[in-house]
Amino acid sequence: MAPASVEADALAAYSPEEIELVRFVQDVVATPSLTGEEAEVARMLADRLDRLGYRDIEVDEHGNVVARLGEGPDRLMFNGHLDHVPPAGMEDPYDSRLIEVPGPAGPTLAIRGRGTCDMKANVMAGAFAAAFLDPGRLTDGTFVFTADVQEETDSPVGVPTLLERGIRAEYGISSESTQLGVYLGHRGKIQVDVRVAGRSSHASTPGDGLNAVFRAVPFLQAFEAMPDGLPADELFGPATLTVTGISSEPTGDVAVVPSACTIRLDRRYVPGETPEGCLAEISRTVERVAAETGFEATTNLVNIYPLMSIESDHELVRKGIAAVASVTGETPRVGTWRFGVNATFMSAAGIPTIGIGPGNEDFAHTRDEHVPVDELVRASRIYARLIEDLCGGEAAR
Repeated sequence: MAPASVEADALAAYSPEEIELVRFVQDVVATPSLTGEEAEVARMLADRLDRLGYRDIEVDEHGNVVARLGEGPDRLMFNGHLDHVPPAGMEDPYDSRLIEVPGPAGPTLAIRGRGTCDMKANVMAGAFAAAFLDPGRLTDGTFVFTADVQEETDSPVGVPTLLERGIRAEYGISSESTQLGVYLGHRGKIQVDVRVAGRSSHASTPGDGLNAVFRAVPFLQAFEAMPDGLPADELFGPATLTVTGISSEPTGDVAVVPSACTIRLDRRYVPGETPEGCLAEISRTVERVAAETGFEATTNLVNIYPLMSIESDHELVRKGIAAVASVTGETPRVGTWRFGVNATFMSAAGIPTIGIGPGNEDFAHTRDEHVPVDELVRASRIYARLIEDLCGGEAAR
């Protein structure tokens, strides 16, 4: 059962601009934007950016939203994504009511609904930074706002496409959830398909064939054991490997013994490792099992999601910590995400990038997804401070 809503006067302590932000987040969360279906939310966002004073607002052919604030060289590039995962059992997923959730100091006001912390609230907090600063004071640099599409399926039509077009800046920030901590990146990922061969026959006479699914078992057992020998990083955590999918050819819709079985692997790597090294490690395991069993198998790299990293003493990290502290009164936690974010492509393109965002990543993709209102409004003010620091003239500092 969905949590009960709270009274509207729960927002009485917030400023008109902060209340406007909360209400707009509720509106966009109430508007579904599954991957590939972001057009309406992109339109809503573009309209609001215009009202907030942004210039050069565009929605490209894919649905990515780009806008600018200030004058001078592009100094800070903001990124978040507009799509969300399917409801996946969440009750009333687009009912973006205000609720109370447990917090360290007691009940906390929050917005619930699919896509709140992953990551419509975070994106709108970035857009509304304009409400908490004077754009006319941004004379030393431009704030480049980007909200991309199809992030949840690792599509290249989002940030990679924007970067290919030449949209970039001196510094970058991702608004993926950090609970207002300052994040330095995340592990990298490669996806690998291992295809185990067999020989087909009619399913009524399986002895005439060589079932590729059964032949895949020793490979699966070897992959299950591999994480025991993988390295770990103090900040980024352990390297991991897991199976994320198994498919056979032909499928089970026909009465045929499978002639091939494909195993999809997800390998997360840490600083000190490389995608090439991880692929070679998997290939060696496949070759060893193939030699031991006599079963034929091949390895194919499907995708690389780069590791994202920035030095802890980088100027941008220091400025991010200062911006958070100036709004919250506390020194933020410095950490990393467990999952990957699209800003990794900004980092790979040579843009030093950090993460600061409202919400707890533990609630992303869950039936309890929500974002605390206080973190939402504080995040927007933090972005405003960082924009002023990096793009403001002397009078703004």
